[in-house]
Amino acid sequence: WGSSLGWIHTQPNELPQLPPGDVVQHARILSDNKSWDGEKCIMITCSFTPGSCSLTAYKLTPSGFEWGQKNRESLGQNPQGYGSGMYEKVQMLLSDRFLGFFMVPGDGIWNYNFMGVKHAVGMKYDLKLENPREFYHEFHRPSHFMNFATMEEVEQAAEADHEDFYN
Repeated sequence: WGSSLGWIHTQPNELPQLPPGDVVQHARILSDNKSWDGEKCIMITCSFTPGSCSLTAYKLTPSGFEWGQKNRESLGQNPQGYGSGMYEKVQMLLSDRFLGFFMVPGDGIWNYNFMGVKHAVGMKYDLKLENPREFYHEFHRPSHFMNFATMEEVEQAAEADHEDFYN
């Protein structure tokens, strides 16, 4: 398989700093997977902006790794001791010469942008190797498709009440 390059976190908008949860998650991954080299494995934020997306790459500093380890379980809105010294931005080169793979949740749902109430920090999930579904895939927005189905039912019921005298 080669060595891991890192992981990507999607978010609805660009943030001024790396979210503390990403520092904790990356520290957890590095700690749980000794083959991941903290100097080479990065995290990328993919922020969705109107009409495009923005990519930013980060790596943890030693103090960020240590802070992430200590804060694995206690993460609030403004975690104590968190700051921009926990990470540093790194250069990212996009190329078609590197081959890799995606790990997606077992149920295939990775985008909770349209169903945030179903997402929980402590939720359990399996991973599988597969290409991720599109951002707007129907699995990522079931309420939209329920609304479409309801609208069609209402339209069909309205049509049933009217006679067509021309046919």
